[in-house]
Amino acid sequence: MPKATRRVVNEFMDRWAGEGVFGHFSEPSPWTKCDQDLSKSVARFVGADPVEIALMNGLTVNVHILLASFYNPTSTRHKILLESRAFPSDHYAIESQIKLKGFDPEESMLFVSPREGEDLIRTEDILRIIEEKGDSIAVVFLSGMQYYTGQLFEIEKITRAAQAKGSLVGWDLAHCYINVPLHLHDWNVDFACWCSYKIFKFIIR
Repeated sequence: MPKATRRVVNEFMDRWAGEGVFGHFSEPSPWTKCDQDLSKSVARFVGADPVEIALMNGLTVNVHILLASFYNPTSTRHKILLESRAFPSDHYAIESQIKLKGFDPEESMLFVSPREGEDLIRTEDILRIIEEKGDSIAVVFLSGMQYYTGQLFEIEKITRAAQAKGSLVGWDLAHCYINVPLHLHDWNVDFACWCSYKIFKFIIR
């Protein structure tokens, strides 16, 4: 923890005690704008413009918010592609959103897995599924880095391939943020989110 943290936190608490609700609007640094300076730093770490970043909620809440907005299934295009052994809360959120939109997870969740005897998912296998079944895939939602194996997915290549088939592409970057270079704006990622306890999260393009 930085040495200045205790002092800054105490200063904030003193201000809260003295100003109460008026702290939302009083200068310097009104609380209603507390995310703006942080957004600039976060944007730099994920390769996005500050206006593309919103700091809010926890990761699973944001997954729900994003899927509620971006997952718009039709009778012919209703599948969500995700990796087998996806982070459990991602799996449950996807399942819930599919049910919320009136579809059956058994039919609408499409999994990509490692080949038998292998631990990692080959990019070529992801691209093959996208090519073969892309017309039925509404959203591709993968982990940027697979939490179980540490595999780093080829975000740009997968995003480009899925978008070419008409799918929207989202990423859970919980284990990527700060750990690996990200260029979400240049990669044209549709949406992504990451963890507040690993710093901050949430981008919509």
